[in-house]
Amino acid sequence: MDVNVKKPSALTYEEAQAWRTFQQADPALHSPYYTLEFALACDRVRADTQVAVLRIGGEIKGFFPFHRAPLGYALPLGGPLGDFQGLIAEQGMAFEVNAILRAAGISVYPFSFIPATQSSFETGFDTREDCHTADISKGYAHWYEGRLAAHKKTFKKYEANARRLEREHGELVFTMNDPDPAAFATLLELKSAQYRDTGFFDVFSVPWTGNLLRAIAEVKSEHLVGQLSTLRAGGRMVAMHFGMKSAHAAHYWFPAYDPQFSRYGPGHTLMFKMLENHAASGIGQMHLGVGDYRYKRQFGGHMVPLCSGTALAPSFGAVLRQSAQAIQRGFEALPLGPVSRLPGRALRRFDRTMAFHPA
Repeated sequence: MDVNVKKPSALTYEEAQAWRTFQQADPALHSPYYTLEFALACDRVRADTQVAVLRIGGEIKGFFPFHRAPLGYALPLGGPLGDFQGLIAEQGMAFEVNAILRAAGISVYPFSFIPATQSSFETGFDTREDCHTADISKGYAHWYEGRLAAHKKTFKKYEANARRLEREHGELVFTMNDPDPAAFATLLELKSAQYRDTGFFDVFSVPWTGNLLRAIAEVKSEHLVGQLSTLRAGGRMVAMHFGMKSAHAAHYWFPAYDPQFSRYGPGHTLMFKMLENHAASGIGQMHLGVGDYRYKRQFGGHMVPLCSGTALAPSFGAVLRQSAQAIQRGFEALPLGPVSRLPGRALRRFDRTMAFHPA
């Protein structure tokens, strides 16, 4: 296997076409995260974005995009914003990932959301989570009837809330692709406020994250579209969402709503309208992400298994990582209460710091 590392923007026409062919041919790669356009957007905002082009017998067989980090580390494309990770390769191909890492000068590759179907990484799989997915491949009406049967009382409540919102605050206007720059700025402000209020790290306190969303918002190709969707009541913005879609799948990414309208659940109304629009445009599924949230169970219904873990290449850095993970597992096995979780928290904090703050 020949491994050639370069910037995504430096790919040849042949390589770019091979990437798109692999991504479109394999249903497991239909997420917009696997499009070449997503890699190019990352390349625009992060100088550490690279891709290993994988050839066997001179033929292109796959691509391994990543962010190069200090200490021999590499991070999945999109860093902590990347909800689908791994290889873009010819369907059915399996690779020796440690050989790819070694050839690319990488010692440690921690990952969070690689599909369980990517067997190349299975020796590094540690835990599994399911990505909730709304299957709209048979049309919106078919999806709606199926979810209504499972959550009739809740869905009827959501619809009643939408009618009450319109009755009390004015006509509801949905825009699937809202070009208003003020709306985009409001979304980032609301998300930052939400992170602070809930005690989570503010994703948008790091400049490159907002820049990545802006770069994706500018993409309007047949392969990837960045979409700011909004819902207004009587002319006032009540809910919004920024996501992206490929030719086959959409990804639910950054939702926000005006807290003053929370009792109406405007985010649910926006979700219904986005799903209806996606289904009408030929999108087959919308990925809602991992996490056992009620709305994901209600609107999803299908699961895509994703795995987290670490891929390693023989090196001193890999030995250090394995030692840290062994300490983590050892502490977690001890009856020490909160103390037993400290090594794991420290390791996750290290990974998060490296992911959000590129060198």
